[in-house]
Amino acid sequence: MKKGTRLFLLFISLILIVSAVFQIKTNFPDLRMPLINRYVGNVKESANGSRYKTYFYELAPIERQAYNLILDEIYDMPEKILVPNLSEKQLDEVFKSLLNDNPDLIFLGRKCRLNSELWNTYISFDYIMSKEEYKKASADMSLKRDLIIASLSDLTDEFKTELEIHDYIIANCVYKLEDEVYSYSSAYGALVDGKAACEGYSKAAKYVFDKVGIESILVSGKASGDGRDDGDHMWNIVKINGDYYHLDLTWDDPVSSDSTSMSIHTYFNLTDEAIGINHSDFSYSPGCTATEENYSIKHGLRFENYSDKDDSKLRSLLVNEYNSGEKNIQISFVNKSSYDNAFKSLITNKKIYNVLGNVKSNRGNSVARSITGYYADDSFYTLTFIFR
Repeated sequence: MKKGTRLFLLFISLILIVSAVFQIKTNFPDLRMPLINRYVGNVKESANGSRYKTYFYELAPIERQAYNLILDEIYDMPEKILVPNLSEKQLDEVFKSLLNDNPDLIFLGRKCRLNSELWNTYISFDYIMSKEEYKKASADMSLKRDLIIASLSDLTDEFKTELEIHDYIIANCVYKLEDEVYSYSSAYGALVDGKAACEGYSKAAKYVFDKVGIESILVSGKASGDGRDDGDHMWNIVKINGDYYHLDLTWDDPVSSDSTSMSIHTYFNLTDEAIGINHSDFSYSPGCTATEENYSIKHGLRFENYSDKDDSKLRSLLVNEYNSGEKNIQISFVNKSSYDNAFKSLITNKKIYNVLGNVKSNRGNSVARSITGYYADDSFYTLTFIFR
């Protein structure tokens, strides 16, 4: 075949291919060319969703691309979203990251699926509410968050802001776990319904922390002991004054069956080592080693040792905390020996009443007569005195 003839036939073939592609796009206008599966450099996060997307940065570039494509469309609840060609394992990582980073995705169920159509890959989701239902739920959740923020005393103080958000959620939420009720595992359940499991507590905290500019990470793992059910658990890691700490709102809410909750601070800003006493298999940790923002240390409520000579120090601490408005005052000890000495003296021998004696508060009440009970945690060496 002559060279000119070959070129002519090649030209005709190209025309036929272009014509076929045009015909396909005309007859199937929704058909799109496949996404490239290789990316050079970093994939920047989407402007949509949460302010802090920790798990996004743990993904591979192709997974980040899928994450962004989903987040850019998901709020419109489309039937399907075009994504790069992912494996089932990659899809699982992307989906978990989306849910952990973005607590406002309360309309998503627990399942998603990959579907292939010609050369394209799509992901589809189970939506557990309609657009109209989500619009109302989102507005209710946002309103509750804004009310919490309006009640905060000093947004420039990260520790105080974290503490007040922690105490507010615990005071207005009771523990509730039913697998078939999705709201109990959502920020909506904790903030609006006032009923949630550990996932709901954690997501509610992140939802509010995001708004006030406190970086927060949802952490899943295992937890056991203290009379609680062993098994899967979720809590937060927060960044306070430049350092990361573990924060477990659920386990700081020891009363779960009543309509009102008592907030303690045993799990307020712990190191990896400290929370590792009964929490394990962390899904993520940036390395929590600082102790400065631990609740007991920050408030000067930690004892190196305990003996009779420490009675006056304890009296001063309890009265000052009580007069500042604290109803549940927790003291901690650095080791088992000092904890056991304090427990025997203050609780077993009931010396706590002698320590406080007839000290009057600035509200004219006897501090000793205001004590209604105590909460002891021999794993973390803490005693919490409960006042009226």
